[in-house]
Amino acid sequence: MLIRSLQRCPIFLFCLLLLACEQKGLDHRIYEQEKVLMGTVMKIKAEALQQDEMKTREAFDDAFRLIAALESDLSEWQEASPVSLVNRNAGINPVAVPEPVVTVTRKSLEIALISDGAFDVTFRPLGRLWNIRSRKMPPPADSIAVIARLVDYRLIELDTLRSTIFLKKPGMEIGFGGIAKGYAAWKAGELLKARGIVNFIINAGGDLYVHGSKNGSSWSSGITDPDNKTGGKPVIAFRILKPCGIATSGNYENYFVWQGKRYHHIIDPSTGYPAEGIKSATVFSDDPAKADAYATAFFILGYDKALEIIGKDSKAAFILIDKDNRILRSPNLGRYIAILDNQTGF
Repeated sequence: MLIRSLQRCPIFLFCLLLLACEQKGLDHRIYEQEKVLMGTVMKIKAEALQQDEMKTREAFDDAFRLIAALESDLSEWQEASPVSLVNRNAGINPVAVPEPVVTVTRKSLEIALISDGAFDVTFRPLGRLWNIRSRKMPPPADSIAVIARLVDYRLIELDTLRSTIFLKKPGMEIGFGGIAKGYAAWKAGELLKARGIVNFIINAGGDLYVHGSKNGSSWSSGITDPDNKTGGKPVIAFRILKPCGIATSGNYENYFVWQGKRYHHIIDPSTGYPAEGIKSATVFSDDPAKADAYATAFFILGYDKALEIIGKDSKAAFILIDKDNRILRSPNLGRYIAILDNQTGF
């Protein structure tokens, strides 16, 4: 995750914090509020006029209500959600779903196609088999082979005219954990902009949507050291030059070690095993949902294939850290960020 990100929290927890701090001059302040939604901590930080404090509070509340509504639509963990209903009807019949589910499914299929299935929202049965948080050793190879047959985005039938989804094979399941937070951050940001709040960061459990500036200067962020050898300092710090989503996938938060080998939670659908070769993949994109999904795909695909995708889709850029700790960047990275040489002020 990005620097200052938090691990996933139980979805039933709820907390609320509203701070007014970092006063700028006499009439600008930085406001911050957070809630636990979508299984993680969602934070909104914005600069606003002091006299607009009430309007800012109301906009934050409405943004969190919007995220909560999206969670109800998009969560595969809530039994009553449209996504859960789609999963229960796999191989049986199509299910009518609300607009957010149609939109996120369409985005997911587009990214699955361009990434040759490295990002695949039908991954859920395989992810549940691995269950990295609870496992002490890998699942049996024959179990992986059987479950992997249920993972195939091409067996999702999306009817955008009727707003229905049909999973063609019994036992298939979809899950939007790799894209929903980015989408929710984008929708919340659009709400803030509509309310006149244009300088903000939305942190969706480490996936960011950054817009505007702070104290007249660019927002800054950084990429954590996958090996945790920098004493909490980022291996790369940067200024964010334009509105964008930023998402990181890494092998250093959710994993177990068995017979001296680390098994992490980012599973390659083509093999059924944790992807190898990359320690961290950070993606910048005009679309925060795309940044979220591409971070997973690029972690699995590695530098060369990620570069091919960027060649087809110029509205994204990346920084990868490979197994040899080489930092690999896409050539269009300067469109989104400026690397900071001096990180002491980060």
